[in-house]
Amino acid sequence: MPRLRMVRRAFLLVLIAVGIGVACGSDDTERDAVHLLEIDGGIGPITERYIDRGISKAEDEGAKLIVIEIDTPGGFSSSMREIVQRIEASNVPVVVYVSPYGARAASAGTFITMAAHVAVMAPNTSIGAASAVNADGSDIEGKLGKKVENDAVSFIRGIAELRGRNADWAEEAVREAVSATQTEAVELNVVDFVAGSLDEILHRIDGST
Repeated sequence: MPRLRMVRRAFLLVLIAVGIGVACGSDDTERDAVHLLEIDGGIGPITERYIDRGISKAEDEGAKLIVIEIDTPGGFSSSMREIVQRIEASNVPVVVYVSPYGARAASAGTFITMAAHVAVMAPNTSIGAASAVNADGSDIEGKLGKKVENDAVSFIRGIAELRGRNADWAEEAVREAVSATQTEAVELNVVDFVAGSLDEILHRIDGST
């Protein structure tokens, strides 16, 4: 399974690199082929609409790659689900980049990062702690809490399986609120690689050809 995952990921990176290379062969520059979006702070309906519009614009303008830079403590589950579904439906490959240094993709951010076609983390960043909680941060008690937790586990396992990522770790992030540093996340097959800048991401992808 790990070998199959590596082959699939390498194939995707090659396709992205070829797309960017074709764009660079025209009048566009490499950065013109890449659309940048940003999630900074809590995730809610405004974030959801912003990402939807950003991806739609990238599709309409023939972008070769979308990079979503993310630094979030989490947010509304409903908005997170809409963002995940929009990423999965995107006609343009999406990189989610946990950045800048010191950033986190916690809670809802974990789902979004793992849903990316390519998931990248900057140095000194973290991902995880994805347990479902009330709006005030308190635990959801009783049968409702178990129902919400099981639903979240099913959703994040589905995301992980779709992208060839570590579904068992994803489940632990929901049930046990585990988290990982950027180095641990790569070793655990939660994200693809660590990069210190957008230029480094593009270089790594371009180097796949």
